[in-house]
Amino acid sequence: MLFVSRSVRWMNCAFRMPGGRWISWAVVLVICGLAGWVDPVRGELYQFTDTHGVAHFTNVPTDPRYRRLQKPAAMISISPDEIHQTILSASRRYRVDPALVKAVIKVESDFNPRAVSSAGAMGLMQLMPATASDLDVQNPFNPTENISGGVKHLSDLLSRFNSDLTLALAAYHAGAKRVESYGQVPPIEKTHRYIQKVMAAYKTYRGKEPARTSVYQVVSPGGGHVIYTNVPEQYQDTRRYRVAYAQ
Repeated sequence: MLFVSRSVRWMNCAFRMPGGRWISWAVVLVICGLAGWVDPVRGELYQFTDTHGVAHFTNVPTDPRYRRLQKPAAMISISPDEIHQTILSASRRYRVDPALVKAVIKVESDFNPRAVSSAGAMGLMQLMPATASDLDVQNPFNPTENISGGVKHLSDLLSRFNSDLTLALAAYHAGAKRVESYGQVPPIEKTHRYIQKVMAAYKTYRGKEPARTSVYQVVSPGGGHVIYTNVPEQYQDTRRYRVAYAQ
């Protein structure tokens, strides 16, 4: 459901599809043309999603939860080589294995920068509107912005879950708070399948790396012993070790 505010008056802009299902807000952006609803004087649109999952839009933010959105921007074309270089750059900046980033993109969008999920996730790394806003991604359909924001988000999740890749991927798919509430991967079949797909793709992309040039930091239980290796697989089969991309 959507609620849109123009100046001080609220308008209900919810759309119900055949069968009673509510249409996703990202699609409503296209149908309703939210950019046309923005007051020409202010020229800005703000959004937040409340605890009930309702997305609110206004050009006069009266609640601190509102985050500014730009008008929907045009798709930006980018070559596969440019995507590769962008992944390498963002991976170095946020210390995330580029093979892992490629795996996430493969599973999330199959490298389609125009992808939009039924839930409203956008672009190569399928950023939700609130996540994109928090990461200051102005145009989720700009591959460079999307990758940079998505890699930062993945890096933050890896730090939040102490380099536990399984939990970080679960949080990327199902949300960090949900993972924390369960203390493990949530009992959601789609999330479990998602982790399996990303890990399989990750193994494939790691196998394609030339000369295994990536270096990983492996921390033993209790943090008393640190190992640097370019072959981390021997440690990834046990949860006793923390494996993190080093360079």
